[in-house]
Amino acid sequence: VYPQEEHADDPRSVWQEADAGMTRNGNRVNVKLLAVRTHFVPTAIEVNEGDEVVIDITNIEQTEDELHGFAINEYNINIVVDPGEVKSVTFTADKPGVFPFYCTNFCSALHQEMQGYFLVRPRGSRRVDAAGAGAGDETSG
Repeated sequence: VYPQEEHADDPRSVWQEADAGMTRNGNRVNVKLLAVRTHFVPTAIEVNEGDEVVIDITNIEQTEDELHGFAINEYNINIVVDPGEVKSVTFTADKPGVFPFYCTNFCSALHQEMQGYFLVRPRGSRRVDAAGAGAGDETSG
C-alpha cells in the first residue's frame, strides 16, 4: 500500500471524484482517472483520432488487497495499480471507434461494474474539446 500522503503532491494524482476528468492542450489529452471499489471516474474518455492521450490512474484504496487493473484491449493496454499508487500510460489514439475499458483485477462483488468507454472520433468528424463536448468541425485530416 502506498500511503496517500506519499502521492498527495503528485500532479498526476487525483484523490476526490470531483477532481477527476480530462483536459486538452492542442492534440494532447490528459485524463486524471480515479479508481475506487466499484467504479472509475470518469466513466467516459472522448478524444479525437490522432490525439496523444495520457491517462494518469490513481487507485485511492488504502486496503492491502484492493489492487485495480486498467485495460483497453484494442490499444494493448493492461496495467495494475496498487492501493494508493499513481500510474500513467501514454499512447496515440490511432484507431477510431468506441472501446471498453475495465478493471482487470477482481476487486469487489461489483467488480464487473468497474468499466467505462474510450471513444475516439474519426478524423473529419466533429472534434471533442476538453469537457467532451463538440468543438466544431475538424477541417484538417
